[in-house]
Amino acid sequence: MSDWPVLLRSYRREKGLKQEALAYMLNVDQTTISRWERGKDNPSLAIQKRLRDLFWTKQDSALDAAVRIVRYAPLRATVVLPGTRIVEVSDAYAEHHGLSRKEMKGDLLRKFLGDDFYEQYMVPVGKIGIYSGDVARVEYLAKVRMKDGTWGYSYSSVVPIFGSSGTYAVSQSQFVPQSFVQDHPGMKVYRFDEIVD
Repeated sequence: MSDWPVLLRSYRREKGLKQEALAYMLNVDQTTISRWERGKDNPSLAIQKRLRDLFWTKQDSALDAAVRIVRYAPLRATVVLPGTRIVEVSDAYAEHHGLSRKEMKGDLLRKFLGDDFYEQYMVPVGKIGIYSGDVARVEYLAKVRMKDGTWGYSYSSVVPIFGSSGTYAVSQSQFVPQSFVQDHPGMKVYRFDEIVD
């Protein structure tokens, strides 16, 4: 299932647009917008790029963009401030913890991850430079206790989002099978000065 129906309806509500107005902006029929919003069809790749440009215009702050990314993420995802205070979580992350997104916002990530996990993974990610502008991405593999009490693995990617009001970290994670673990290091850091286009 595509996220386009939710994204399109949310964008129109936020901007106060009718389907006809959005159709005019994109040079498509109103019935095309209706099909996209009902999940009957997806926009072409060219239209998807135009929609992304509309959704994340220059007026949006870095935080607004990060919140949108996480809110609609299909994986467990968070936006946190330095010190790991939660700004936003995805539905999948909230569901994993048995709470609503609203209940989790404003709390410290440590409350949901536990002291051991927090100290082993979150503290090093902060110290590596995710908030200072040195690091483009950190990926890490963590052993985690599953809801049923067994042990499994979670693979996470954390990227900084820089804005005029500060730096935020956006994290996405997913559970991975044992076979994935053998081919991936515990933690990998990608520094901005090492990245080649």
